[in-house]
Amino acid sequence: MSDALLRTKSLLILVLLLAGISTPAFGDVSYAGRPVRAVLEELQRSGLNLIYNDSLIPGSLRVLREPEARNGPALIDEILEPHGLVTRSIGPGTWAIVPTKVPPATTADAGASRRSRSIALDEVIVTASQYNLAHNAIEPRTFFTQAELRSLPKMADEPLRAVHRLPGAASNGLSGLAHMRGGEENETQILLDGMPLTEPFHLKNFFSPVSVLDAEIVDSLDVYAGGFPADYGGRMSAVVEARSVDAAPDGNYELGLSLFHLNALATDSFAGDRGRWVASARRSNLAEVVKLADSDLGEPRYIDSFLKAEYDLGDSTTLAAHALFAEDRIQLNDSDETEFAKTTDRSVYVWTTAEHRWSDELAGRALLAWTSIDNDRAGTVSDPGNRTGFVEDSRDSSSALVKLELEQGDDDFRWRAGVDASWRSARYDYDSALQTTAGYPYPNSAALDIVRRARLKPQGSETGAFVAARWRLTDDLTGELGLRWDNQTYDRVDGGTQLSPRANLLYDYSAETQFRASWGRFYQAQGINEVQVEDGVNTFLPAQRADHFILSVEHAFTEQISARVEAYYKDYEELKPRFENLFDPLVVLPELETDRVGVAPSAGAIRGIEFLVHDRSARPWGWWLSYTWSDADETLDGATVARTWDQRHTFNGGVSWTRGPWDVALAGTWHTGWPTTPATLVPAMDPGEDPEVVIGARNSARLDDFRSLDLRAGYTFEIGDTELLTFIELINMLGLKNPCCVEYTVRDTGTGTLRLDQDFDYWPRFVPNLGILWKF
Repeated sequence: MSDALLRTKSLLILVLLLAGISTPAFGDVSYAGRPVRAVLEELQRSGLNLIYNDSLIPGSLRVLREPEARNGPALIDEILEPHGLVTRSIGPGTWAIVPTKVPPATTADAGASRRSRSIALDEVIVTASQYNLAHNAIEPRTFFTQAELRSLPKMADEPLRAVHRLPGAASNGLSGLAHMRGGEENETQILLDGMPLTEPFHLKNFFSPVSVLDAEIVDSLDVYAGGFPADYGGRMSAVVEARSVDAAPDGNYELGLSLFHLNALATDSFAGDRGRWVASARRSNLAEVVKLADSDLGEPRYIDSFLKAEYDLGDSTTLAAHALFAEDRIQLNDSDETEFAKTTDRSVYVWTTAEHRWSDELAGRALLAWTSIDNDRAGTVSDPGNRTGFVEDSRDSSSALVKLELEQGDDDFRWRAGVDASWRSARYDYDSALQTTAGYPYPNSAALDIVRRARLKPQGSETGAFVAARWRLTDDLTGELGLRWDNQTYDRVDGGTQLSPRANLLYDYSAETQFRASWGRFYQAQGINEVQVEDGVNTFLPAQRADHFILSVEHAFTEQISARVEAYYKDYEELKPRFENLFDPLVVLPELETDRVGVAPSAGAIRGIEFLVHDRSARPWGWWLSYTWSDADETLDGATVARTWDQRHTFNGGVSWTRGPWDVALAGTWHTGWPTTPATLVPAMDPGEDPEVVIGARNSARLDDFRSLDLRAGYTFEIGDTELLTFIELINMLGLKNPCCVEYTVRDTGTGTLRLDQDFDYWPRFVPNLGILWKF
């Protein structure tokens, strides 16, 4: 290794506050003497699809001799053969590691039964609406592999944007979170290594375009678009569970630079591979880009960092410690400089886990966590003669969480159970005022004088428990029943207690075709940090409820090409009131706008059907295509009204090409325009009186359709023992206009009459990004 490279590596470790941990030199790949499990994990990251039980491959198992094969199942078989193990094909592009004595399937009919028997019961995907993205042990239902996820076009290299490509996701092209199957954005729960994350986004007051998860630390995403099992509570639409990368046995170091970020990552092992650590840090370059563009819109700045350390006490026990930190400091002006806002947000997550396996059939996991969230926001509106106002909003929350889980069973019956308890506290210190003059913004508008003040200090506990059982009813039929109980003591409206039964059924019609059915009840109580003080609500509201009904069929045409059709119905009850800006959601201080309205639905109904076809061959070509028809309605004052993010028809698709150092992907999205509310100008009945602007029925009109074509192209340079990845990314590369907002303005025509003009604003027209990533 050169002196320059060694100095660079040492500097990177110092930056990440981990100086002093030794790293082995890089050289030719050698397998003899290494832990078998570490080699398998390394091969999985390179794209092999493996399923195995840790009891078959304990941490003490070593590679006894250097294999002749250098890749593929042949390499694995050479490594496993001395230990009495072998790979068996169990599905499209997927291998299971089993004892040598397990016979291969001999007929198609027998293969269907042996397929379900060969996969451990706890790894059978019985739940409908589940997608595995870039999973280490790639499941047969993986949508994007690790390589595909990396090459996928995504603004700001944001890993959670891969969820936007899934059927049922409604995206505006800017926000980091999508509306999943007609739900609000905050109806999706996000976890990292089992830890629930609260508002895990930068610029959260400005559409949350970037999450606090650096793309380089995310190894996989498990996404439940609905019907998720009883293990998960607190959200009623979707779950996104992210898993962080594992440390490379021989160390891994990265430095990256793009228009959006400067990032660094380091991983290594210690104590003879019994311990492993991962560290990353990232800072935004947006402030510098804004200055280069000579823009006066503001200076967004943010940083985040992640630390993980794991240690194997033995073959059956692993301890881990995690820390995630994020901070934002933002100053923004609106386009006409009448509004100014600044925010400072800070999030700290610290958690430890312990995993222990008492036997092949009994395992447990414990999690202990601390979370602290601080948000400060201030802003002013200054448009003399029309509108003036201010906001001063300071709030913080903290929580301590304990979770315990157990799982026991064999390949015929397994049960899971868990309890969690958290103590939570929050502080709200909020003031705002808004004054408008009569005749603003429309001739018939009344003057407004709104003053709000809130001083709240809620505290209390959240507790939950679940039990779930999964069993093989027959060789081809697998079922799961679950029950969840949740309670919040700071919610004094309805006692804060919810009971959620859930059921899932899988029928293996053949080795190529599976049917799934899911039903469940899902509750969402307000978090202690979610009181809507900015809109004059100073109390907690009852928990919302949604019932999910899902039917799914999946068929593999070949080992590479599979298709899925899924129909769903979501029934909402006890929905809480929410607040929206009727015409323009893309504003700096939403509560100081005159189009701010309350929406209080009594119920809601979401229905849809999704079609997905996916080719996983990926080399050199891969592709996917999906279509979703959906209808997201709610009941307002007895009338059925489309939800603001309802999109009736949606197409998503893409194609990827990989050859040698090149990695290119093109992805497109088209969906029906979101609903909007019309306005008309009604002439006055009497001469001398002003005409009236009449607001039409809520969401009775539609914006133009949303269209975006996105490109990412990468090229990898091999420089000695290092890699230099370069990429260019073009979001909405054709610069298509996708309207987000409407402004109605009454203007004099110059002939003594007035007219109502309709002006549109648009989601980002064209977002380029280019960068490099050096791996050494």
